[in-house]
This record gives sequence, C-alpha cells and structure tokens, in this order.
Amino acid sequence: MKSKIQKSFLQKLWISLILLSYVCFSYYFFAGWWNSSIGTVLIILFSFLNWGKDFLKIIGLKLNCIIVIKSLFFAAIATICSLLVMTYIADKQNLTIQFSNWRDYYHDIFYILNEEIVLGALTLYLLVNKRKIKPIVASIGLAIIFSFMHYVFFRWIFPDKGIFQVPTLITLFLIGFVRNNLILVTGHIGYSWALHIGWIVIMYSNVQIGMNEPYIFNTYLGSIEMLIISSVLAAISLIHWIKKVHPTTQSIL
Repeated sequence: MKSKIQKSFLQKLWISLILLSYVCFSYYFFAGWWNSSIGTVLIILFSFLNWGKDFLKIIGLKLNCIIVIKSLFFAAIATICSLLVMTYIADKQNLTIQFSNWRDYYHDIFYILNEEIVLGALTLYLLVNKRKIKPIVASIGLAIIFSFMHYVFFRWIFPDKGIFQVPTLITLFLIGFVRNNLILVTGHIGYSWALHIGWIVIMYSNVQIGMNEPYIFNTYLGSIEMLIISSVLAAISLIHWIKKVHPTTQSIL
C-alpha cells in the first residue's frame, strides 16, 4: 500500500513539474529568448522520470527520421500557405508582414513544441487512456479549453493584455480540433507542430508599432478567410479520422 501511495505521489509530482515547466518557461515571463528551449528540456526530463521508457510515446515525441522529414516539409508548406493568406489579410488592413530575427523564431519553435506536448499529446493521453474519455469527446473538449485558455491568458495573465473577439475564439477552437485529431490519428505531434509553427511564424511577423498580440490574433484569426480555412481543415481532419478507423468508426464516438 505504501509503495502505491508513493508511486501516486511521485506521478503527481512529476506531472505538476511538467505543467510548471510549461507555464514558466514557454513564454516571456522571464527575460531570455532561450527560455522556451529550457522548458522543453525540463518537460522531457520530468516526463522520462515519470513514465520511463514509454515517455516518448506518451508526450508524442516517438518520431522516426521519415516522420521528422515529413513534418519539416509540412511546416514549410504550412508557412508558405500562411504567408499567402495572411499577406492578403494584411494588405486589406494596410499592415506589413516582415521577417523577424532568428531569436524570435528560436523561441517560437520551442514554445510551440511545449504547447503541442503539454496541451496536446500529454493531455489527450491522460484524457483518453487514463480517464477513458472517448477520443472525439476529448478532441472537442480540449479544443474548447485551448480556445478558452487563450482568452484567459491574454485577458488577465500575459503582460500583453487584450480581449479576443468571438470569431478569433471560434478559429482557435477549430485549429485546436484539427491539432487534436492529427495527434490522435498519428500518435505523435510532428504534423500538429508543423501546422502550428506554420501560421505562428507568419502571424507574428508584424512590424507596426502598437500592435499587441490580441490585436494580431483578432486581425488574422478573426478574419473571415481564416474562419473558412479553419472550418475546411476541421472538416477534412474529421473525415480523415473517420476513414482512418473504419470499419470501427464507433471507436472514436
């Protein structure tokens, strides 16, 4: 009994440290563009200490060379598509998209990796495998939380405060749904990370003075163009998911 209690305590401790590492080191709470990569190292370390040899599968990092290459290719395609769409949106708003410095991109790579691990693969694993929640319910529920968290963080927690508009929150939900489906179908975060990095690096490449992050989110993700694109992607991901598990389609419901 004592060993079970100790094991349960250690598991809760490691998960708490994973969450703490994610929150404290993924964003700019502390000065330093390298903080997000420190967060990645800590998240991976605490995951290993908790789950041992199974940790890569649980946090979505069980990737072979082919998947890594495909993910990088997908990231390049997603970036190009985002550039085209967001340039069109920016032109209508008389805004300018311009490449940032390498430190910002370094930060983006790892903070997005942290989000995909903690808010994606790990949370889905705990919901589906531990709580026995149906995958489709977990995907929708986590997408709602993903959207709501953006509202809460930018409304009250992040220094760059602002209020997200309803269309922005809907787009975030749809993108979160697509992300969750990709992870559940593939079993890794390679493609979801690629999709995420593809639009973040372009969306944040704005040079106008006075443009805070909520304004950027509302301008791009709140646009009718992004609503349509995210809706189409969500529908495609759901159809692909259903076909993927056929003929046991009921297993996702």
